[in-house]
Amino acid sequence: MEQAIDTRFGSGKAVHRLEDEALLKGHGAYAGDMLPEGCGHVIFLRSTEPHANILSIDATDARAMDGVRLIVTGADLAAENIGHLPGVANFKRPDGSDAAGAPRHILARDRVRFVGEPVVAIVADSKEIAEAAGEAIMVEYEPLPFAITMDEAMAEGAMAIADAPDNIVAATQYGDAAQVDQLFGQAEHVVKLHINNQRLIALTIEPRTVLAQMRDGRLEIRLSSQMPTGIRGAVAGLLGLQTDDVHVLVGDVGGGFGMKTGPYPEDVAVAYCAHRLKSPVAWVSSRDEEFLATYHGRDVVTDAAMALDDAGKILALRVHSRANVGAAPTMSGVAIQALIGPWVQTSVYDIGMIDFAYQAIATNTATTGPYRGAGRPEAIHIIDRLMDEAARQTGLDRVAL
Repeated sequence: MEQAIDTRFGSGKAVHRLEDEALLKGHGAYAGDMLPEGCGHVIFLRSTEPHANILSIDATDARAMDGVRLIVTGADLAAENIGHLPGVANFKRPDGSDAAGAPRHILARDRVRFVGEPVVAIVADSKEIAEAAGEAIMVEYEPLPFAITMDEAMAEGAMAIADAPDNIVAATQYGDAAQVDQLFGQAEHVVKLHINNQRLIALTIEPRTVLAQMRDGRLEIRLSSQMPTGIRGAVAGLLGLQTDDVHVLVGDVGGGFGMKTGPYPEDVAVAYCAHRLKSPVAWVSSRDEEFLATYHGRDVVTDAAMALDDAGKILALRVHSRANVGAAPTMSGVAIQALIGPWVQTSVYDIGMIDFAYQAIATNTATTGPYRGAGRPEAIHIIDRLMDEAARQTGLDRVAL
């Protein structure tokens, strides 16, 4: 009999966990453990340059190797009118124009924008053969100026990364800056902090894994993902298939933390290879690839200030942040800092007036995306730091404040 449990939100029945027995016995249904007999192995040849034009790709020797089933470049996909993943929408730049962004191609075309960007997909009988074929492919690059930090990307004369001259992808503002300035002028105490919330990587125990095959006339994709519906739509749209002709399956997932909310270019590339070959193919990301090309998290620099009266009452809060969203910004990567974070920025405090300003900046780094709280931890970190600093400066007890 299930026991009722009182919680802060009411009363409910205990939920029986269904997954424990299989996982504890080593019977988990992970995508990488379900490769069929004869499955082709996919590897990706990735950019070694942070920013460069692709002058040529010579895969002649690789294509002639025994056991190599298919080699695909960005030019091959372009010839079939296969487009790119969606970028940033529903946001504006400071001048009122639509959000900027570089196209997130399935395989790089003409230009690479960060180290680790997929350039060539190789399918072979084994991973070892695919890796050997990758070593036989010659890619000639023409290096371009690059920017790793936001200061470099916004410097005068910096090269445009995201099809915007200042590399500002999008910007949002909330509140009344003029009124906040006035309240700061009247405040008894003003607390200021410069906060750097560093870039990091989720690095799940199970790496990203994609298995694709044709089954009963449909393209079946089994992968480690937190949001399979978006992957289904992306694959169908880019490959010119009906949504009902794409079946996405997710079994057990060995960690996600937001970074497996896809779709990724590799998901579509593996699906394309299976659809073209009409046979099963799979890609299991290496740990190196996870560092290079999986969504990074955070990387936000903030100038924050709080105005208080002599009794410790918060009069106004100012938060101006810049977020490094990488070379091929996504909707989620921008929304995390520019939309979701501001929802909780004031936390539990009674703050009458705000001045929030956010900018998403493109750099020659991996794309950022959701990670553990998706913008909320960064926002709460800011307000908590300000409250602690306010207690120190005013001499008030932290709890009382």
